[in-house]
Amino acid sequence: MYRLIEADHYVNKKILVVGGGDSAVEAAMGLASQVGNTVTLSYRQATFSRIKERNRHRVQEFMRKGKLKVLFNSSPVEFRQDFVVLEMNGTMQRLPNDFVWIFACGEPPTAFLSKIGVGFANRDLTPEGSSEAQAAKQSIRALA
Repeated sequence: MYRLIEADHYVNKKILVVGGGDSAVEAAMGLASQVGNTVTLSYRQATFSRIKERNRHRVQEFMRKGKLKVLFNSSPVEFRQDFVVLEMNGTMQRLPNDFVWIFACGEPPTAFLSKIGVGFANRDLTPEGSSEAQAAKQSIRALA
């Protein structure tokens, strides 16, 4: 996906966010703040170079607290139904995965993604994520 509209619709998921700008960092932190999510942010550079100072401090805090895993010098090379493969410094790393958000460039690189085997669904998965999120919120309220 290329836009994150409502992070709270995704809970208990393994999520990869790709990119190193403010949109990617903000989406990753938003998703990492939801119940049960494991979020990894993949960025092809060695450090963040184009994010706002506020986001730089926040993402460092998320990393320090273990709420967000950031993999610098990494690039996705393969997307499968339940995992992704990232290239990191010449080695391949396989990560379990449910959803991927890509925040690269100003417009979706559809041709590139099609070339590497990424398919595009004809339906929006947000309602499915939303119903799962609502069930999780109800469970939390019941425990309180």
